[in-house]
Amino acid sequence: MSQTLIRNATIVTMDKDDRILANAAILFEGETIKAIGETAIAGAGHDAQVIDATDKIIIPGLINAHIHMWQTALRGYGMDWTGVEHHLHMQTEFVPVFTPDQMRLSEFAGGLSLLNGGVTSVFEWCHGNRTPDHSDAAIEGLQDAGIRSLFIHGTVKTLPHEGEVHFSQVPHPAAEARRLRARHSSDGGMMGLALGILGPDYSPVEICRQDFALADELGLWSSAHVSGKPGKVEGGYRRLKAEGILTGKHNVVHANSMEDDEIALLLDNDCTITATSSTEISGGSKAPLVSRVIALGGRPSIGNDSESAMAGSMLEAMRQSLMIDRLFHNISRDAVSKGPGQAATNAVYRGMPLPPRKNPGAYEALKWATIDNAKSVGMEAFIGSLELGKKADIVMVDALAPNLTPGLDPVEAVVGYADAANIEAIWVNGTLQKWDFKLLNPSARSAAKALRDTALTVLENAGRRELITHRFTG
Repeated sequence: MSQTLIRNATIVTMDKDDRILANAAILFEGETIKAIGETAIAGAGHDAQVIDATDKIIIPGLINAHIHMWQTALRGYGMDWTGVEHHLHMQTEFVPVFTPDQMRLSEFAGGLSLLNGGVTSVFEWCHGNRTPDHSDAAIEGLQDAGIRSLFIHGTVKTLPHEGEVHFSQVPHPAAEARRLRARHSSDGGMMGLALGILGPDYSPVEICRQDFALADELGLWSSAHVSGKPGKVEGGYRRLKAEGILTGKHNVVHANSMEDDEIALLLDNDCTITATSSTEISGGSKAPLVSRVIALGGRPSIGNDSESAMAGSMLEAMRQSLMIDRLFHNISRDAVSKGPGQAATNAVYRGMPLPPRKNPGAYEALKWATIDNAKSVGMEAFIGSLELGKKADIVMVDALAPNLTPGLDPVEAVVGYADAANIEAIWVNGTLQKWDFKLLNPSARSAAKALRDTALTVLENAGRRELITHRFTG
């Protein structure tokens, strides 16, 4: 099995000891990391591929903990939509006309886009898959892109025609979940499976009972979109807990209107919470749950949400999550302060004790996007940090790029300044996917053109061509 030795790098491990190693090496063999630091060079065989990473920063592959890449074909059409408009167009108008081939292309192009930006693992919440063929096509697109994926099999929320049953009354399709479970697991491989269930916002107690039981039967994580406002189940997760329905291995997305006691209940029951900060503040005025989860003893995870409304960049998600969290922290602080206080420049004097730094900081943000995201679905034993025995999901950043240099602090350089153009190389499961700043997938360029044609076809077939007409005419 071939070995690769990366040497002379600055390595941000994100391990339990928070090690950042200068002028260090990392060795991986096949899909597995074999050594980091002093032992890496000694462990390399004579035929190992050696990469000189002088002036490079090595980080674990970023993880996107929540995104809808099946919507990539509609990227850039929904940035100004309200949540109501998004659901009406996306679920009720576009889902019924999406073909399996269009689903495959969306996932493929979305996966390549994430890879280009340093994401090696994605938790794809797919709820446009109205048939088994759509699910299979979506999975094929992810596999063809070469990105490690957790396929979260959702159910569509298309509004019914007269005489049809409302989607809230339909349990997760058990036969389809079992079919996919026979093919895919959650053991840290390149393709895992989870269930995207309706949850207490979108379905009554009895449907929740069936969906949680199905996930438990299959040994899978479940995930649900939740606002924290009153939904179909009065009391939300409090009621599910009282009914004996709520179990661990459940991920809650958004929930930024949720009260602290309900957040604590979820954390106490080994559930996890994922924030998509940019979309959450775009459609509401409540703080994303990043700091509130930390304050209640948990670890947050972060993602991007809909590709139709927000770029699927985890580099941007880290920055935005950090800045948005600080903004709401400052608003809360100023709300309880007494008086306007002095301007900062007038409060400074020589010899003064320094105030505490901004918290959370850049390292915390990188942690959210790596090891904390891995923990959000129980995959921390395989991905999220650079450690012996873990998967070789590795990102190499050019520290001498004009927008990064001098890069005095490697974490601040990546979190504060890096973009996709600074990522020189990416390995996923030990396989090189980007080199010399270019994606190696030969279909990357052709996918971009095909995606534009797909977008126009979907809008035409949905009777919504006018949604884009004003963008291309005077």
